[in-house]
Amino acid sequence: MATTLGNAIQFLTDFGFFTVVLPFLLVFTIVFGILEKTKIFGVENNKPKKNLNAMVAFVIAFFVIAASNIVTAIQISLPWISLILIIIICFLLLSGTFLGDGEYKLWEQNPAIAKWFIGLILVGILAIFLYAFDLLGVVLGFIGGGAGSTVGSTVILIILIIAAIWFIVGKKSEDDSSD
Repeated sequence: MATTLGNAIQFLTDFGFFTVVLPFLLVFTIVFGILEKTKIFGVENNKPKKNLNAMVAFVIAFFVIAASNIVTAIQISLPWISLILIIIICFLLLSGTFLGDGEYKLWEQNPAIAKWFIGLILVGILAIFLYAFDLLGVVLGFIGGGAGSTVGSTVILIILIIAAIWFIVGKKSEDDSSD
């Protein structure tokens, strides 16, 4: 038996609210906000040019909703990203209950853990978008040797070598700080 709210959601789906209106508003808002913040098109009386920013954001949002594969990727990835956000909030709530009173500053008190945490979040978001574009299997197959184990192993080896060089050269020793 269908409910009134279920019928309303079905009406919005049939109307194109979730495939046209919401993606348009999301992309328009994000692009407009970025253009307003960065002031790429200049300023007028110390304020960003809203009309130009709005027109560019409007056009970009229309191009996005015209590309159905991008809209599908947005529809697939946003619920998963929301799930990651909920997991992060739950982690912070749980860690806050065990750390006692006072403000907990993750960046200042545990910078190494914070960097790993951010890295894991970025990998998770990248995996979500690869999944949304049906590329996650391709990437995992490439890493696992599906695209030729020699190629995958070579890429991983090059990444490890670059990381080792960056780790060795990027660290400042006490002798370097006196120069």
